[in-house]
Order: sequence, then C-alpha cells, then structure tokens
Amino acid sequence: MPIKEYDISQPAPAPSTVKRPSLLQEARVMIQPIRLIGSYKELSKGKAGNGERVMLFPGWKSHETVMFLLKRYLNRLGYDTQYWGLGFNNGYVERYRDKIISKLEKETSQEKITLIGWSLGGLIAREVARVIPHKIASIITYGTPAIGGPKYTIGVNTYEEKEVQRIIDLQAELDKTNPIKVPMSIIFTKNDSIVNWSACIDRKSKNVKHYEVNSSHLSLGIDPNVWKIIVQELENRTI
Repeated sequence: MPIKEYDISQPAPAPSTVKRPSLLQEARVMIQPIRLIGSYKELSKGKAGNGERVMLFPGWKSHETVMFLLKRYLNRLGYDTQYWGLGFNNGYVERYRDKIISKLEKETSQEKITLIGWSLGGLIAREVARVIPHKIASIITYGTPAIGGPKYTIGVNTYEEKEVQRIIDLQAELDKTNPIKVPMSIIFTKNDSIVNWSACIDRKSKNVKHYEVNSSHLSLGIDPNVWKIIVQELENRTI
C-alpha cells in the first residue's frame, strides 16, 4: 500500500485522556515481527544513505536498545545511526533535553543530525530541535503527543496535577513564542491506546507532515510502514 501524507484539514475529535491501554489493540505487537520479516526484501531496497547522522530517542520507561533493530537497519542502509546515549527514558524531559543539547553543542561536526523519537522520546527530540535548530536536520516522531504533555497519555497519573498543568502551559507558550522550525514528520495510529492519537497532530509547527499507519503504540517501533516512512523522510530531509 503506498504511503500517503495525512491531511490534517480532516475533522478530528478533541484529544481525550487515556484511562488504560487496550490489551487487544496493543497485542498487535505480536504479529509485527512476522510483517517485518515479510517486508525484508522491500525494506532492503530503501534509499541508501551516505553517512548522514541519525540519533534515536526511546519511549517512556524504555531503554535505548529497544530501538536496536531500527538502528541496525538504518546503519545497513548507510546512515550513521546512534542511540541517544542516556540509557533508560524515565520521563525527565527537560533534564534529558539539556543533556542532549549540551552533547550536540560540544560536537565539532558541521553536519546536522536527524532526531527520531518514539512516544515520549519524540517529545524530547522536539524540544531539543526547538532550542538548537541550527544543529538539527529534521525530526521524525511516532506515537508522540504534540500537545498536552502527559495529559493525553497513559502516564498522566505518574505526574502531579500541578506539574501536568505546568507542562501544558509551558508547551503552549513555547509553541507561541518559539515554534519548532526544522522539518518534522509525525507518524501516528488511531489504534494507539497509550497516547491519544488526536494529541499527536501538530497544528502549530509550520514545516510538518503527518502520516497515519495501521499499527498500535507498542508495535510502531517495528512496523515496516513506519520504517518505510522514516527512510523516505531521511531521503527528503534538508541538511
């Protein structure tokens, strides 16, 4: 099935809170390895890279190695792909943002880097790019809330109500005063039971594309269609 950009002018429901994940929907992750193997030949024909730099950001409570297969795939295509280097993502968005910014600012390389983030990892990638756009070629996220911080995710109950509101207010202010300027590709699924899909739609950033896939939140990382979009967007990125 050809990959088509999602038209965000379509009516969409207001984002809602996520009470609990759907085991039925998220069980799709069990069949994704089969789909991935079945798509091997097609994926291997992806546009070869030429050493372009990529950094991977894992989702909430995940270790960076959950993105091992994607890292291996992109490296085989010729991209210089690295983990974010911070191990587990325990949800400290501002702390992780500052560490990645410091790391990238210290580099002497003049080549910009593409940030790829899954779920909360994508939110951190967005905030890194907001601060140092001169270092970032593009952003690709999947299953990442563009609004609301944790409000429309399964992790909302791990935050105090005041902290949730602080994040929402800060994000809204930043979107108004310092919107993300680098090219961004957003991948989402309406079957997501971890992050409400409507919250993934970014109507504030100017240079953004949206893609819908038929996946679940947990299976986004090994969905062959997600990988195809990633390679397509890496090929199209501006450096």
